[in-house]
Amino acid sequence: MRAASFLRQALAVLLAGLTWGCTRTALTRPEDDPTLRLMDTLRAHARTHAPVCAPSVSLLRPGGGIDLERLRAAGHPVIVWTVNDLPTMQALLRRGVDGIISDRPDLLMQAVRDFDANGDGIPGDLLDADGLIDPKRFDAQGHRGARNLRPENTLPAFEAALDHRMTTLELDTVLTADGVPVLSHDPDLSPTKCRHADGSPLSAPVPIATLTVARLQATFVCDRLLQDRPEQTNDRARSPEAVAFAARAGLPDPYTVPTLRQVFAFAAEQADAAHEARDPLRARNARRVRFNVELKRTSPKAAIAEAHGDAVARVIQEAALAPRVDVQSFDLRAVRSMQDRHPRLRAVLLLETRPTAADVKAAE
Repeated sequence: MRAASFLRQALAVLLAGLTWGCTRTALTRPEDDPTLRLMDTLRAHARTHAPVCAPSVSLLRPGGGIDLERLRAAGHPVIVWTVNDLPTMQALLRRGVDGIISDRPDLLMQAVRDFDANGDGIPGDLLDADGLIDPKRFDAQGHRGARNLRPENTLPAFEAALDHRMTTLELDTVLTADGVPVLSHDPDLSPTKCRHADGSPLSAPVPIATLTVARLQATFVCDRLLQDRPEQTNDRARSPEAVAFAARAGLPDPYTVPTLRQVFAFAAEQADAAHEARDPLRARNARRVRFNVELKRTSPKAAIAEAHGDAVARVIQEAALAPRVDVQSFDLRAVRSMQDRHPRLRAVLLLETRPTAADVKAAE
């Protein structure tokens, strides 16, 4: 069994090397590269922090259309989503990406811990003296907390990400009827992810924008397990910190949909004196952990309202977390709006497809 497992892993690494070995695009001139031009344009509008380019991992594969090396040579940070297997993580680390967003923070921590950046045969070059990931050298982001380990965008998911020493907690926000940013990837409560607090299933999706935050948190729990994610668990015993915080915060369940403010408070609590006494390194990491907050559309083609970005920025400012928070979106207009209205926050442009000349024009 061990020999077979070793051979499978070796084959996976070899295939990853072949898959990622030839990555340059056919473009030869920087002025012909719309991604580079778009990021240059966004950087020209930035008043504080250079924006981040966050492409789908598929765009960095051969023929994907984005030239990673050219972007990095031009000084643009590149953080890739969503990478869930070790061979691809290792290949991207070798190529020098600035960060990886993953549903598997346990695997991402392993990949970073084992990475030998300078080729001297000694791994751990991206770690600090305490064995934590050095955030100045690499950004390891837990996608929706730890999506493959716990139900997404929940306090237990963020607890798992902190347990695996992620440098950033990546999360999604939508607004309730009373304008409160809460965590959800979808504009609706999905029957596949959520249920009524009494245990009964949802008969149909429930639009979050129709619910006040009080009703949302009193009526629904999002702890359902996804069949395509076999490592997921909602066992409360595996999330003691989330259970304790929920009780103190008056939440009916640790899998109650949290507000953005509650997520910030939960992370801050993980760094207090009591937690430091139990696990100093975990507390130290929680004390410095960053947040990557996505503004989600209410529908695939809908523009993100300025009120959404303003509400998120207000919570960030009230928590005094502006130096530790990025705000990301697939909506180029929302990214530009955040740059203009909230320049202290670093903007991140998410890319699912290769930008076009029209995108460059829209960013000007």
